[in-house]
Amino acid sequence: MILVLSGTEEGKEIVRQLHHDGFNVRTTVVTEYGKKMFEQIGLDTICIQKRCDKEGFLQLIRENGITVIIDATHPFAAEATKNAYEACRTADIKYFRFERKNSEITDHPLIHKVPSIDDAVEKAGELGTNIFLTTGISGVSKFIPLKSKKQLFVRILPIPEHIASCIEMGISPQNIIAMHGPFSEELNKAMFHQYGINTIVSKESGGVGGVKEKIQAAIDLGIDTILITRPALELPHVYTSVTDILNEVKAVCLVE
Repeated sequence: MILVLSGTEEGKEIVRQLHHDGFNVRTTVVTEYGKKMFEQIGLDTICIQKRCDKEGFLQLIRENGITVIIDATHPFAAEATKNAYEACRTADIKYFRFERKNSEITDHPLIHKVPSIDDAVEKAGELGTNIFLTTGISGVSKFIPLKSKKQLFVRILPIPEHIASCIEMGISPQNIIAMHGPFSEELNKAMFHQYGINTIVSKESGGVGGVKEKIQAAIDLGIDTILITRPALELPHVYTSVTDILNEVKAVCLVE
């Protein structure tokens, strides 16, 4: 049995292809929204909604007879990746990592690269007054201390719990943009113009995440971008192509 840790478009595609080709596969997502993505393609019966630490992954491995894990979680889900890899080592099963290619972001005076979200908060405090956050719900709380001096605008997935969480943190409803991306350069420009944005905060989440379109829109409008670079993870069997990781996993499973 193959377990795919999903939550990304590439993870969904890996699951879809494995299932289509007749492999025994299960997938995990963290949110109800993520599970609905699998419902839409008729694969909700093989989808498990669960947030796991190392012990949680070990339980899934034991209960489902997992022999291979494909980790296709978000590039910034470092804790989940660490837990999954350690669980694979403990259970002595095979681990494969799908990693989105880094976006080719050239240096520019309006692009400020930082290594962590805490550094992004500090930098945001030095820049514009209307800050557009595109870091996901998990990072919003870090920026709340800036509210006394800055206007915060938050773009998040249209998940009711996430919207409610933003409101509870004091983000005005009119400052919450709940939409599913990725977004085109033109749509980004329209949003930045609509809200009078002069600083955006983004994670370097790869081409599929629409980072290049977001940054180019900001540059064209003369807006500062704070870009949080990816956490450095040393892992074996890392692939940046869906086709390549599928071919490798299929070959391993057929041998078994």
